[in-house]
Formats: sequence, structure tokens, C-alpha cells
Amino acid sequence: MKEGIRLMPSDADTALAYFDRAIELRRSLPAEVPRHAYGLAACWLNRAEALTCLGPAHQAQALRAYDEALVLLRTLPLGDDARFSKRLAIAQQNRALVLAAQKPPATADAIAALVDAIAVLDQADAIHAPEREYLLAVVWMNLANILASEATIESDLAAREAARRALESVNAQERDDAAAAEAGLKARHVLCQIAGRRLSVKDDVHDATDLADEGLVLVREWERRGVDRFRNLAADLFQFGARVYAYYQPHFLHEFVSEQLDPQQSAPSYVQSRPMQEAIAEIATFLEQNAERPD
Repeated sequence: MKEGIRLMPSDADTALAYFDRAIELRRSLPAEVPRHAYGLAACWLNRAEALTCLGPAHQAQALRAYDEALVLLRTLPLGDDARFSKRLAIAQQNRALVLAAQKPPATADAIAALVDAIAVLDQADAIHAPEREYLLAVVWMNLANILASEATIESDLAAREAARRALESVNAQERDDAAAAEAGLKARHVLCQIAGRRLSVKDDVHDATDLADEGLVLVREWERRGVDRFRNLAADLFQFGARVYAYYQPHFLHEFVSEQLDPQQSAPSYVQSRPMQEAIAEIATFLEQNAERPD
């Protein structure tokens, strides 16, 4: 199994062969022993990940592998070992992501799987609290993203609540842990998508600009520490924020844009990066096209 993990994701085909051999070996062990069941489930989950990496044509096989793992994981005494609850929740979440990626997406089943993952984590007292909160944030964020893709009034309301729960879960960690920051930024990204569909109310405008500002402040903090993995998210937040300010609070637009382009607030490489330069060009085009827009 470890050799298969080493080969992922650069050579998923070969990794898959190693995972299948690991499954064959571990099936010879008594599954009624929790650590053996856990190990066999881990092999099935690795098989599912390899199949997912191989593309959409392998989604059905990946789902079958997740199902095999879940059957085993649900037999484990979850309170005995933090790894049991953690692995079960992650399996439910990753299965949900495959369901949501199908064409057409199995949205209802994906949502149900994510709700199950949240329920597991809510009861997983054995998991170290910061890690549990991070895992909850990721699951809430993915739930928000899938709900928002439905783009109805009801789904947007549910997505907004899920994204807010994600932010609450990582609020204390996102300035100290890059993974937590990523979950928080993605949650804000979903909230901005939702806000962009309903910016007719004054409170919605303030909420939208606050989300963009908060996310970009967080990105600039991480850029000052040399972490540059958030630039694509930052570019989207930058464009979104600029459009909202241009339409609804134009007197604040110059200040907002200037903050993003000030290298002393982040890093020169951030301002000059391709995502940010492309965002600047998009904003300039947008402003030019809307210069004569009537109020």
C-alpha cells in the first residue's frame, strides 16, 4: 500500500495495481479485528483515489471502492481510535465529491453523504479539537459549494449557512495554518458567488464587500510569509470585489484596488503574479465597458 501511495498521483495506473495487491493480502486477515478492518478499508479508499485520478470513465469503479470501504468503517468502534472517525468522515466526503462530479451530478446523494460526514465529526470527540474543526470546515465548505451549484433561492440559503459554518470552524486557525486558511478562503469564495446573485439589498452589498476585503487581507498576510498558493482565489475575490464597489460603492473603489496593488502590503511577486495581473486587466476592461453605464 505504501508503494502505491508513493506512486500517486504521478502514476495512478501502477499505484492501482499495488492497491489491488494490498486488498488481496489484507482480505486474508480476520476483518472482525478492528485494526485489520481499518487497514483493509484504507486500501479500498486508496483504490478509490487512484481510480478518481484516472478520470471520469472510472467514477463508477471509484464509487464501488468507496462503498466497500464504508461497509468496513461503519463496523468499527469509532470511540476507540480517532483514526476510525476521521477515516469514515473523509471517505464519506470524498465519495460525495465523486458523486457531485458525475454528469449529470448525483447532487442529492452527494449532499446526503456530506451530511453524514458532518454527523460523524460532530460526535468524534477522540479527534484533536483543532483537527476536528478543520475537517468540519472542509466538509461544510464542500457542502456549501455543491448547494450553491444548484443556484436556487432555497439552495443558496442553505449554501450560505454551510459556508458560514465552515468559516466559524476555522476562524481561530486560518492565520496560523495554511490549510485552514484555504478552507476559509474557499468558503468566502462560495459566499461571494451567492452574494453576486442577489446584490439588490444594501446589507447584501456590505456583506459582499466585507467578504472580499477579509479574504484578500488574509491572502496578503500569507503572501508576506512566502505562501503563494492562494493567488487564484485572490484573483477571483479581487475581481468580484472591484465589480461590487464599482456598481454600488464607487467612492471606495480606488482605495480597494490600491490596497491589492500595494506590494508593501503583501509581496512584489504577488502583485506581479499572472493571476493578479490577469485580474487587473479584467477589472480595467470591465470598468471601461461600464464607464457610461446609467445609474
